[in-house]
Amino acid sequence: MDDKDHADGAPLTAREHAALAEIEEALRQDDDPMRPPRPSGGRRLPLLVVLLLMCSVAVAVIGIRTSNAALLWCFAVLWPLTAVQTVRLLARWIRTSGPFTPWF
Repeated sequence: MDDKDHADGAPLTAREHAALAEIEEALRQDDDPMRPPRPSGGRRLPLLVVLLLMCSVAVAVIGIRTSNAALLWCFAVLWPLTAVQTVRLLARWIRTSGPFTPWF
């Protein structure tokens, strides 16, 4: 890349050339530059949601059958966490499943 081929005619420093080359290489390797980066914990969230759902149901059933206040309070704490993680999982699924269909 020549310093003279810029529209404004300003030459680039060696540091700017290196940064530009690094950016161009990253763009060449990325198949879709407009796609947002994959969220961290991609495979752990579904497992976490299933585990939270199973624990919530188990604690609720045992707490109701035994009328144990401690178990009912555990359910009261566990259920909102389960709901929030489920919403996060659904939001990720909707975001990665592609464009919305007209009826949705």
